[in-house]
Amino acid sequence: MIEQRKESRTHLLYYLRVFDRNSDTLFGHVVDLSPNGMLITSHKPLENQRTYKLAVEDVGVMDQLGTVNFEAECRWCKTDHNVDLYDAGFSLVNPSNQVQTLIADYV
Repeated sequence: MIEQRKESRTHLLYYLRVFDRNSDTLFGHVVDLSPNGMLITSHKPLENQRTYKLAVEDVGVMDQLGTVNFEAECRWCKTDHNVDLYDAGFSLVNPSNQVQTLIADYV
């Protein structure tokens, strides 16, 4: 049985872009998040139980756009309402202070 999340998530008005650090390509967009996880929508199916090395755009500072590196484990993946997209739930793996601060800005 899949472990259900215990925290409510905050739906974002502006979806944050996420990049795959191994290939430097667009991985998907953060749709909503919680202190320990996030929902990412992607154009490709993602592997359950796999840990991904990712970077999310930090748009908190208007005059500087940077990225914050993090690792997250895919807990589940399913087809989105738009059949060309996939929704995947991720749990954060040992989130850094920088990641926790970024999430706190949105939650």
